[in-house]
Amino acid sequence: MKDIQNLKDERGIRINEVGIIDLKIPFFIKSGKSKQQIITDVKMAVNLFADTRGVHMSRFVEIAEKMRNLELNDALILKSLGKMKKKLGVDYAKIEFSFVYFLKKKAPVSRKNCTTDYNCKIVSELGKNGLRHNYFEVKVPVSMLCPCSKAISKYGAHNQRANILFRIKTKQYFIIDEIIKKIEDKSSGELFSVLKRVDEKHVTEKMYENPKFVEDVVRDIALWAINDKRITDFIVECKSYESIHNHNAYAIIINDETKC
Repeated sequence: MKDIQNLKDERGIRINEVGIIDLKIPFFIKSGKSKQQIITDVKMAVNLFADTRGVHMSRFVEIAEKMRNLELNDALILKSLGKMKKKLGVDYAKIEFSFVYFLKKKAPVSRKNCTTDYNCKIVSELGKNGLRHNYFEVKVPVSMLCPCSKAISKYGAHNQRANILFRIKTKQYFIIDEIIKKIEDKSSGELFSVLKRVDEKHVTEKMYENPKFVEDVVRDIALWAINDKRITDFIVECKSYESIHNHNAYAIIINDETKC
């Protein structure tokens, strides 16, 4: 049968990325000392040389199917990228996994079991001469307490929830738990799905003793990222859903000219 995709193209224009998106694949991922199952939205792409008409899209799915129900880790990702480059005859391959991750927690005083969900993304690229880059993106909900409100108020201080988006570029593989815990440590407090009265007392007092502006949060996270030699570049954004204003507050630090 005639192979249309493999025909020569005369337009002389190279394509940076071409592939498939919105493919759902189940995996297992490391979670503490155990594993949890996740459902990922997978994006797979390669570059296309200027003289090639198209790629064989089915080959992406064939590679993805062999990953189904395996552990999503660095070795599996690297192996899959290598297969993509070889089967499609290119010098660049990219794969992206988007998923919801559940972190098991215990309430701070009552020790009640609970879970918190986090939107995550893992992106990996393999280029010429084995050049590799990984990107990890995590959205972490946290609590915030206003330092200014605390300083000027006779009773309490206004507090609210916030979302932190943290995206890092690295040549190494990160465990999602580590990123989440680092971010939560830099906020006024972390969130729990189950809190008894003794827990509420604990978390509200902890927030009061640890007030943070959005500026404080992004700077503290940036400081950790700068000092962690595994991280090449990063973006950190904090969006605070204000409780006494009819608007929200945000701050962003971009530690890369190409915006990670």
